[in-house]
Amino acid sequence: MEFIEINEDNFWKVINMEVSEDQAGFVAPNVKSLAESYLYRNDDDVIPYAIQDQDEVVGFILIDIDAEKREFMIWRMMIDKRYQKRGYGKQTIQKAIDMAGKSGEYDILVADYVKGNEVMGKLLKSIGFYSHSFDEENNEYVLHYKL
Repeated sequence: MEFIEINEDNFWKVINMEVSEDQAGFVAPNVKSLAESYLYRNDDDVIPYAIQDQDEVVGFILIDIDAEKREFMIWRMMIDKRYQKRGYGKQTIQKAIDMAGKSGEYDILVADYVKGNEVMGKLLKSIGFYSHSFDEENNEYVLHYKL
């Protein structure tokens, strides 16, 4: 499994992906995430990737980097409903941890999840993330992972 640049070959696959119906209120559509990454393109600190396993695009991740705070953040992440419950979520988070850790530029990996999305909360905590705060404005739990 790898993170690859979003390009003409995978763009439509990425924006047409969906989470399962019970998760729909927890993840923004990928097209919104791509639009937001476009807004920040000149800062080079918001990076969208397709998550690919062999020749299949199975998900999407949006990374947000804060070099001053030495934080690497999983801003958004989703695995398409056709590929859920196959370990891709855990592999994706582990790959983000490895990416951030190998760079040597970050001390903390940040991830959050919308209140009610206990599947994501349990997944993050099972990997070693710990509760940091609650963002009332966005109704999200913010978790940290020490690199």
